[in-house]
Amino acid sequence: MHAVVEVVDAAHRLPLPRPDDVTWVYRHGVSAAASTRLVAALARLDLPGEPGVAYVAGEARTCQLARRHLLRERGWPRASVLVHAFWSAGSRPS
Repeated sequence: MHAVVEVVDAAHRLPLPRPDDVTWVYRHGVSAAASTRLVAALARLDLPGEPGVAYVAGEARTCQLARRHLLRERGWPRASVLVHAFWSAGSRPS
């Protein structure tokens, strides 16, 4: 298992059950929208040649970038990349 989690800074880290499998990315005040930091960390992961399943959740544009990376750069099939974009920068919750 691999996980890439982006947060504001180290104080915002979540207590996760397998912390050794997590790559933490810190924004340090930079917007979470369309985060190139998260995608860069994803690109550095040593993923297996045969894809498993990727679950991508977060800000809509960042999710699109991560999905695009997995499909185009890594050659993963669409069915292996599950996306849940649950918020979008600049939009109001309904």
